[in-house]
Amino acid sequence: MMSLQDGAGIPLPRLVNFVRQVTHDVRNGLNAIDLQTALIAEIAGEGEIGEELGKLRKMVAHVTGDMQQLSGHFAELRPLLMQYPVQEFLQGLKESVEEELGTQAKRIVWEIRFEDEEMDMDYTLLTAALTELARNAIYFREGDQAIHFNAWDEDGNVVFEVRQSRSQPVTGADQWGREPLVSSRRGGYGLGLYYVRRITDSLGGALDAGYDAKAGELRVRLILPINKRPDSP
Repeated sequence: MMSLQDGAGIPLPRLVNFVRQVTHDVRNGLNAIDLQTALIAEIAGEGEIGEELGKLRKMVAHVTGDMQQLSGHFAELRPLLMQYPVQEFLQGLKESVEEELGTQAKRIVWEIRFEDEEMDMDYTLLTAALTELARNAIYFREGDQAIHFNAWDEDGNVVFEVRQSRSQPVTGADQWGREPLVSSRRGGYGLGLYYVRRITDSLGGALDAGYDAKAGELRVRLILPINKRPDSP
């Protein structure tokens, strides 16, 4: 099977440019539809037609957001590192995950072992990476089992871990996220873990995934240095 680097003769940078351009064009078209719909809604006024046009605008906004997210997975990453309390960050992450996943977030058991420690981070990028790990774990979980989200400091690093029980061994996890577009499904294009790995690399960290046969668990760890900036104490 031909690898993504070969890309059936299409270099990866050219493919990335294509994705950026096509999503940009689609967003422009959707924005035009939204403006036209808003104009028609204003003419129609209140009533059933106005309500249906409102629903249509929400649908357009949803697809526009999907296109923006897709394009963002290929965007150039320029982390802005700032020192931030880890406990406070994790509380914000928990709230963000609960807002996005709704009732499914109740399946996540948070096990945080921090007090007043601080670390260098890009708040937005790190939130995006860890939210994707939680989302991915929820989507691929077996049955109604719990997802465990752990965080602790170890040897000058902060370790974020998502683990879940698996009845069958998981192979090839160490290669997750190394290439985009290796799988696709409705609403998913094999880009989530690819984006997580890109963020991790940009922050000078490591993404480690593997199956613990003894415990029967799949474990994914995002490991980042507590102090990344040269001027950090």
